Amino acid sequence: MEIKNLHKYVRIYNEERVLFEDIGPKARKRGFLRFEEFFKICMWKSVRPKKRYIKNKDTIEEMSKKAFSETDEKKKMEILCELEGVRVPTASAILTIVFPDNYAVIDVRCIEMLNELGFKIKNSMSIKIWLEYLELVRKLAKENKVHPRKIDMALFAMHKEKLDKEGYKNLY
Repeated sequence: MEIKNLHKYVRIYNEERVLFEDIGPKARKRGFLRFEEFFKICMWKSVRPKKRYIKNKDTIEEMSKKAFSETDEKKKMEILCELEGVRVPTASAILTIVFPDNYAVIDVRCIEMLNELGFKIKNSMSIKIWLEYLELVRKLAKENKVHPRKIDMALFAMHKEKLDKEGYKNLY
């Protein structure tokens, strides 16, 4: 039996690949996010505010265009956090998917691993902490000759490895 659209569904299965290889580059080139793209990114980062994300249907194009054209990092984040249901972690995911060469996703697991590596960064999701996190991740990326996204990927993987070794005893 032939499965219709098999390759399409195999591609969709790898959600991150679709986000980073399809949605991000298209939005970057266009200069803004369409609602469907925004919604997919938000749902990848956090499903809890789903109903709130939907409220951005009429404003996402304008707001993302404004944020993406902003040169001040703090203002860029403030604009994205004005969107319904979007807080610093989700805003960082939006920026990372659209601009993976410049940004990294902030997450409590990444911060935990940075602290275990000897860096002192508060486990808080404020814009101030995000700016500190971004500066540190960019520094590590430069030292390791990779893009910031690779650093957050490594930190996530390190955290998973840590949980595996501990038998998931300290799972949130």
